Amino acid sequence: MDIKQATPYFLVDALFVLKECIADMNSRGFKQWNNANPGPKVIEKDIDKGTLYLGFELGMVRGMINLTEEMPKEYADIDWKGNGEKVLYVNRLAIHPLYSQTDVTEKLLAFAEGYARENKFTSIRLDVLEQYPVEDTFFINRKFENAGNFHSDFQKLPYLCFEKNI
Repeated sequence: MDIKQATPYFLVDALFVLKECIADMNSRGFKQWNNANPGPKVIEKDIDKGTLYLGFELGMVRGMINLTEEMPKEYADIDWKGNGEKVLYVNRLAIHPLYSQTDVTEKLLAFAEGYARENKFTSIRLDVLEQYPVEDTFFINRKFENAGNFHSDFQKLPYLCFEKNI
């Protein structure tokens, strides 16, 4: 998989993946995202900050991942166990539904881990909606530990937080 830092040229690719993911999640009853959150302005900001990466295979976008040092405000009350000296936060991990049963997620997470090591981060933190069909073992097999959960302003179900020391 060819993983590229998104530039304004790739905005349409990122929005395409996001739109397909939202439609798929909503059709299956998962209301984690909608057309307003995260919307085009959020993705444009990610691109402007240089934090959004897109995964391509055969010239087609398969997924995206946002890697940032900005801690989501919802994480403030989580009792993180790991080394929090320099933390990489993973969000907006989105895989086109046609490729959700492939290794695209693993490749994007491996990229995030390599990025963290290269840039001397001490841990990686992320969250997933509890209802979403990602088994705890998916993260545990990759040496992530469950760190707790939180509720957002726009979601009734809790988000599960995971952390991995690098």
